[in-house]
Amino acid sequence: MATQTFSYYFVQTLPPGSRSEVTWGPDPFFDQGTFTLSAHPVTDLRQTLYWLTFDDVSVGKTDIGSGDIGNVQSYLWAKPRNSGLSGQGTVTSYTAYLTRTTT
Repeated sequence: MATQTFSYYFVQTLPPGSRSEVTWGPDPFFDQGTFTLSAHPVTDLRQTLYWLTFDDVSVGKTDIGSGDIGNVQSYLWAKPRNSGLSGQGTVTSYTAYLTRTTT
């Protein structure tokens, strides 16, 4: 079993209760394996109350070919969400950790 972990820094403003969408790919990296996402929010506010989670994480393939020519590309889609309470801290950036485990 092999495990690889990568980190990505995003500058994305997520007020409490909001979410956005992140796409990785196209890349054959997503053709096989089990994927795990986690995130660490970056904020300059102290004593804030928020949770940064990923919703709707999925891996998929898109065929962008034409006619009988196939060109299948693999992607990973995820939606980061700041599920904190209103007025309790806007996430201005975060580091996402993407882990792939293969057998």
